[in-house]
Amino acid sequence: MSRAEGTTGRWIGAALLSPTMLFLAATVFIPVALLLAASLNGPSGFSYVSFERLVKAPVYAQVLGHSAFLAAAAASVSVLAAFPVAVGISRASSGWRQLLWIGVLLPFWTSFLVRTIAWIVVLGRNGLINSTLQQVGLIDQPLELLYTNISVVIGLVHVLLPLAILTMVPVIESMDRRLVPAAWTLGARPGTSFFVIYFPLCAAGCTAAWLTTFVSALGFFITPALLGSPKQTMVAQVIIQQVQEMMDWGLAAALALLTLLATLLVYWVYDRLVGLSSLAGETTRSEVGHAMGGLRNLKAAIYWTLGRWTDAVLRRLPQRDHSEDQRVPFGALIVLAALTLPVLLLLPESFTSSSFIDWPPRGFSTRWYEDIFASPVWASALWRSLGVGVGAAVLASAIGIPAAFAFAHHKVPGRSLLLGAVLAPVILPRIIVALGLFYVLSKLGLVGSSVALAVGHAALALPFVVITVMATLKSYDRRLDAAASVLGARTGARLTRVTLPIIMPGIVSAFIFAFGTSFDDLTLSLFVSGGLFTTLPKQMWDDALLKVSPSLAAVSVLLFLGVVAVMALSYAARAMLAKRRFA
Repeated sequence: MSRAEGTTGRWIGAALLSPTMLFLAATVFIPVALLLAASLNGPSGFSYVSFERLVKAPVYAQVLGHSAFLAAAAASVSVLAAFPVAVGISRASSGWRQLLWIGVLLPFWTSFLVRTIAWIVVLGRNGLINSTLQQVGLIDQPLELLYTNISVVIGLVHVLLPLAILTMVPVIESMDRRLVPAAWTLGARPGTSFFVIYFPLCAAGCTAAWLTTFVSALGFFITPALLGSPKQTMVAQVIIQQVQEMMDWGLAAALALLTLLATLLVYWVYDRLVGLSSLAGETTRSEVGHAMGGLRNLKAAIYWTLGRWTDAVLRRLPQRDHSEDQRVPFGALIVLAALTLPVLLLLPESFTSSSFIDWPPRGFSTRWYEDIFASPVWASALWRSLGVGVGAAVLASAIGIPAAFAFAHHKVPGRSLLLGAVLAPVILPRIIVALGLFYVLSKLGLVGSSVALAVGHAALALPFVVITVMATLKSYDRRLDAAASVLGARTGARLTRVTLPIIMPGIVSAFIFAFGTSFDDLTLSLFVSGGLFTTLPKQMWDDALLKVSPSLAAVSVLLFLGVVAVMALSYAARAMLAKRRFA
């Protein structure tokens, strides 16, 4: 490629990427900056009064510390549970692989609220666990399983586990699978080959999954609000309370700034230990390598010790075949069954004749479904969620697809930095992004606008569109464009007749990702609606705060069936597009 062609490619990449950066600047970066500046505004101008209030009231430090503890615990358990699933997907045959992916994506697309409500059925005083233990005579009185740290961590793990799996799988699949058999050939036993060779290669995926799930959990408020007590209050709940009940923007902004600083601190530690640059495909800095040399030696010693201990245990067990592809992934199936089972329990609860959630369900009645279908409130919330979701998906796709082309096919200056900027809505805790946008919209008088909500949801969905289309473009053979060009096709014709038809399955997946992100969002909807309208997640949230009734179980079942239908249509559409492609 000549210098002129390279310069032209950079200009084209910048042009394709500029709408995305301008959109994110208007919806994420500037609003968050203005929100954080509000933490330094006092009655008479610049002031530290909000931070002084945080320091003088130790309860805020306790909430932030407890939030970090719950988020770290949930992230750690999620990574441990996700590992066998990610390994199972990478090793499974095509049939098992398809089944495992369905088991991951089904709970991933199921609403946070639905999954949280499901655990009330399992952990409640009259729930599945207590009822079963009482029936078999192990306990006389129900155990207090809800409103504890354990119940909150369980709920967070259920929400975060699919995300951890999705983060791990690409790293594990990119590993050279011949290394472990080579170690066996050289005499390494299974435990040593796993801890010394296989697990270190998985470390980047595991740490990335932990980081992603930790930051996501730090901004959660749905799960701790429904499964926890005031003792399990997390920082996002306090921020919402300060804005909606106290109208104290200064204190809310100060809490948001502390949360952001805690998040950035975790990213900095991650960068020093693992290296963000290595995940972006760049060379690790030499000074980091020297500084962390002692730590690497310590990790190597730990891996060797764990390997020897594992081998000592395995010597006492029956020998197993090392064949990978034909092995049934039992561990992965157990984890995925645990993900799906709580949601399936909502089905019988939705047909109960009782007015309360208990187990086993009493009687049989369809009145909860009849009430929902006859309610104009639920119908209005559903149609608004559908309309906002389609609008957000269209906007995110229109802006994100050109950006994906810029990253995949053009040399963009500062690529890693710009890609990190595009991922900002995912990297930052969602409560901070939502609060920043709400702060700006309130100043502009746009709170209560469905259009403003769709724009905000498009910002949240944009990273998923860019990443999904980029992944599709990586497998696209650009020689097809060159062949079309030789045959006389211009740029527009090549794009519409060659490129887009081939990558259409990825575009459809990106659209579904964007729509699902909007449809399931509660954080931004809670702020931007301003109490003037309601979306389906917000209506469920309002009802859940009053009482978790069988009507919520019925709505949850309908949403779950909707997810199943969308996934089935998505697979059918992809199969049809693939068939046309190779016809």
